[in-house]
Amino acid sequence: MLQALQKEMFSPVYFLQGEEPYYIDAITEYIENHILQPTEKSFNLTVVYGKECNMATLLTQARRFPMGSTKQVVIVKEAQEMADLKNTTGQQLLLNYLAHIQPATLLVFAHKYKAIDGRSAFSKTLEKKTVLVNCKKLYDQQLPTFIKSFAKRLELSITEKAVWMIQEFIGNDLNSITNELHKLRINFTAGSTITESIVETYVGLHRPFNVFELQKAIMQKDYAKSYQIISICSLNAKEHAALPIVTILYNFFSKLLILHQTKEKTPTKMAQQIEINPYFLQGYLDATKKYHLHQILQNITYLHEADLQLKGINCNINDYQIMKELIFKLMNESKAH
Repeated sequence: MLQALQKEMFSPVYFLQGEEPYYIDAITEYIENHILQPTEKSFNLTVVYGKECNMATLLTQARRFPMGSTKQVVIVKEAQEMADLKNTTGQQLLLNYLAHIQPATLLVFAHKYKAIDGRSAFSKTLEKKTVLVNCKKLYDQQLPTFIKSFAKRLELSITEKAVWMIQEFIGNDLNSITNELHKLRINFTAGSTITESIVETYVGLHRPFNVFELQKAIMQKDYAKSYQIISICSLNAKEHAALPIVTILYNFFSKLLILHQTKEKTPTKMAQQIEINPYFLQGYLDATKKYHLHQILQNITYLHEADLQLKGINCNINDYQIMKELIFKLMNESKAH
């Protein structure tokens, strides 16, 4: 899609949605910064936030004609917070606009972290009448290619072990990955090779609030550090949301479950089974000695329960309390067998 924009192949309405905000941000930023000339932006660039606008006012702006330009750009950031995009009235207003589009307007919805129900008539109309982009999280096996490719764009090369370290400790948060690689580019000249020691020094893998440091603490049954990290995460809930942490921990215990049941003895094949680099296998094997099969199965149940609570099901406590209770349960074996 960015290639089409770079070739000035524009569409009147873009609906960018999905779990991966990196691509939504990248496309939105390009449209905001490159479609209009600097002299055209004063009267022809409108950027609003979903929480602060309603559909009727937005579409009134979209219907007006550009001033001193052949086009205008109207962007709704955080469109998932737009109240009447979630109800029939607001959706119908947008459908009416799509039936009679202002061709001189580029209207962009940046609908992050979630997607409109694809089964709905509204979603099907969006698919027909707009450029509807679903931005999905990358799978673990896709991350090394992304990391290498982005490093290359920054004129850096990177060792395989450094790639896997970034993936293991940052996860599939593309915004965090690209931010850390940008920091490395500031500290190193073009053509530099990023090694594992550089990653350890500059990427900040040992920061106490890093979610993978939490995983490491849980792997080692380090109660004090686990609670410290959860406490620090609770101070910045926006940056360290609880649900992704639960997902990462669920994946961790699922890997331990596979290791407990595998008949493989070769480290390389064991690492392949749980989709990690062999460099990190020993840490997982050590964890299987601290968590036996019954406790792992119980912990997967606890994580499922926490996931439901964080989504507001049968819960009257805040996210921090949920996570604090979860950490206690994960590291303390139930007496029932």
